[in-house]
Amino acid sequence: MPKFLFIFRHSTDPQSRPSPEEMQVLGGQWYAWMQKFSASILPGGDGLKPGGRLLKARIVSDGPYVEAKEFVASFSLIQADNYDAAVAIARECPGDNVIEIRELAGYA
Repeated sequence: MPKFLFIFRHSTDPQSRPSPEEMQVLGGQWYAWMQKFSASILPGGDGLKPGGRLLKARIVSDGPYVEAKEFVASFSLIQADNYDAAVAIARECPGDNVIEIRELAGYA
């Protein structure tokens, strides 16, 4: 069965940050989503800490810093029959995310 990477992007707009109360509700919704699709969500997803390093043309710099209205906040690995099935899982994801869905090549 094909595997897909869900890349969750969030807005950098401070006005779009949820309040602590909204975070509590959203956390419950995420837990319910993960329980509903537990058979499809593979181990290995995680949130990302700010910062990092960027390797480009053998030069390492702080980053990845891209001027954008969104940033990559977390990712999940999903197993689904096809792209349509993966999109159906992503549609039910709680929150106001932009989710990039990519099929893994299966090299590993």
